[in-house]
Amino acid sequence: MSVYDRWHKAHPKSGETTCPEHRKVPTAEHGVGDRWQVRYRDSNGKQRKRSFIKRADADRFEATRKADESRGEWIDPRLGRTRLTDYAPTWIASRLHKPSTAERYAGVLKNHIYPAFGNVGVGSIRPTAVQAWIKDLQVHGLAPRTIETIYTIFASIMRGAVRDELIRKTPCVDIRLPHAGKTVIRLLVPDQVVALFKAMPPEYAALVLLGAGSGLRQGEAFGLAKDRLDFDSGMIRVDQQVIIVKSRPMLGTPKSPASVREVPMPIFLDKALKEHIARYDPFDVLFRTARRGNLIRRDYFNDRVWRPAIKAAGLLPDTTFHDLRHGFASTALAEGVPISEVSRWLGHESITTTVDLYGHLVPEASARARGALDRAFGSSLVVP
Repeated sequence: MSVYDRWHKAHPKSGETTCPEHRKVPTAEHGVGDRWQVRYRDSNGKQRKRSFIKRADADRFEATRKADESRGEWIDPRLGRTRLTDYAPTWIASRLHKPSTAERYAGVLKNHIYPAFGNVGVGSIRPTAVQAWIKDLQVHGLAPRTIETIYTIFASIMRGAVRDELIRKTPCVDIRLPHAGKTVIRLLVPDQVVALFKAMPPEYAALVLLGAGSGLRQGEAFGLAKDRLDFDSGMIRVDQQVIIVKSRPMLGTPKSPASVREVPMPIFLDKALKEHIARYDPFDVLFRTARRGNLIRRDYFNDRVWRPAIKAAGLLPDTTFHDLRHGFASTALAEGVPISEVSRWLGHESITTTVDLYGHLVPEASARARGALDRAFGSSLVVP
């Protein structure tokens, strides 16, 4: 028997006085707390108990527990009362995240997830509450892709809670996210790139040609070191980038394993980098802050260097360093470089990403496909 009457003795001694209300021998806890108690052992073998006012509720809980246990689905309800603020740090610590990623996740938790669910038990979070939270983020003006990122982190934490048997199932079911439009690809023509190159402070000018001529991400360009340049073979080795950890810039690994790669170096970039090295004689990383020689922070560069330069070059105010990367990809594709090669040079994990972003830029792809198919089937379909 797993359901116990806390108020009355199961095996009273002969002659003990019964209570007038129930006509049973009372225990020392008679009338104190809930009467009916279920005792069981959790997945670690530790004795647990839960009390109920009514016998029917205790029986129902015990029957459900036994049925779930027989299916291997039993989860101690107490674990579901674990607050998100208590579980999420454990989840982050267990992940194989880079320090910069862990820091970014901690910021998302603090600013967007904890205000909504921080003090709530993970087992109490329902899909309706999650959907209402997503709507609230949208109402407060967050961009669809930002909301998607926040939700992805939250959903991962909930999946972790399922794996750790705090909850039986995740509340992130059938959640609708705001529609995110396709990434707008802005292409800078060579004249614009040259104008920007000339508008930059001399110590940073070669960064513009590096972005346009190799497609490196901004952090990768900031982290490029002299010994990663092979001028004999005309190749650039990309295996590090500048990341921010605890508000300090430092060198770290690239975005993903696919981001470790070699990229061809065109002659104009070869010349620009050689001139930069001859003029500034960097001992490792090519580009550092002008005054103190520190690694470059993206926010510092964009505010103090990039924005004044794009204004001076007559470019749109929202022009980004990433637009140089777009230009590299589109130029390579326009010249007939296979999209698989472009994908590898960009460091995309999947060629699907490259196709989604730049597939429409492949020139005359439809015409070439029609011509190839006509040549293959034309003779077979000729009617004598």
